[in-house]
Amino acid sequence: MSQQIRPTITNGKTGVGSFGVAIMPDGTADSLRAVIKPDGFHFEAYDFDDLTLPSLKLQSPIGSEYTISFDDDGALLVNGIKYTAPTNQDDETIKGDKTYEGQTKLSGGLQLLSPNGTVFNVTVDDDGKLTAEKEETNGDTK
Repeated sequence: MSQQIRPTITNGKTGVGSFGVAIMPDGTADSLRAVIKPDGFHFEAYDFDDLTLPSLKLQSPIGSEYTISFDDDGALLVNGIKYTAPTNQDDETIKGDKTYEGQTKLSGGLQLLSPNGTVFNVTVDDDGKLTAEKEETNGDTK
């Protein structure tokens, strides 16, 4: 199936049908194509082949507006800020070097691994004293 392209308009004609129900946007002296009829819209795929949307503006149910677009590298932008998918899955492993700015709060505990893989549980008391204890499993030391 070959892709259709919009016909070149020569000796163009446009108009509204005799009952005001049809619009012929790319008609020629020989033929007119009805796009809007009483039974609906009759677009062809080629009607949109040169459509470019720099962004889309969406509105939330309470009226907040959000602009969706892409940067030159194809990254998704929401209100001009690069979108980063949330990583809130349980039991997740995140690899690679990370740099955090601002405060990072941990709840539920902190475990650190020694170079040989020994697990240490790190706690802090109400005076700010840090303690690292080797984790034990079933009474055995890892």
